[in-house]
Amino acid sequence: MTAGILKQIFDPFINLDIQVWNNFEKLGEIKEYPKDSIIKEVNTTEKYLNIIIKGSGGNLIWNKNNFVCIDMAFENDFINDYMSFTLQKPTPIEVRLFEDSTLFRLSHANFQQTFNSGNYGEKITRLCAESSFILKQQQQIDLLLKSAKERYMELVDTKKGIERIPLKYLASYLGITPQSLSRLRSQKI
Repeated sequence: MTAGILKQIFDPFINLDIQVWNNFEKLGEIKEYPKDSIIKEVNTTEKYLNIIIKGSGGNLIWNKNNFVCIDMAFENDFINDYMSFTLQKPTPIEVRLFEDSTLFRLSHANFQQTFNSGNYGEKITRLCAESSFILKQQQQIDLLLKSAKERYMELVDTKKGIERIPLKYLASYLGITPQSLSRLRSQKI
């Protein structure tokens, strides 16, 4: 079952035979977490590459007196501190689940096995890193060129499940107060 989900997630990037994903699945595990679980604490090293099968979460960073959401993830998205995972060094990012969630997780050591001959790990990693970079750069451009209302409306149109994100995290992601976000939501037709 998980192999089919993995294939579906990665097919837009690289269409591989289901057997590749069967092998990939054997390297990881399915784990369930309750709402508000912290799967990577601040100033620690990310040990897992996680893919959300069910649920949502985000990457948070402490700023002044509260957490600011710098990234959100939903079903079929990666959720982890990728910089920490890649460098195997601590970062100030916390990875938190916003609702009860089911994750497919792969340890750093097992992830390294995907780079063995025939496992396509390097190609998959490169394609995912490129996609992640493009999304992050677009987010930075949008922060500079679009209003909070435009960014919110775009999120509503493109991110299935955005309504499940806690108001305070969604507002911080948009760079506005929860009160301003409430006003935006009430204006939406």
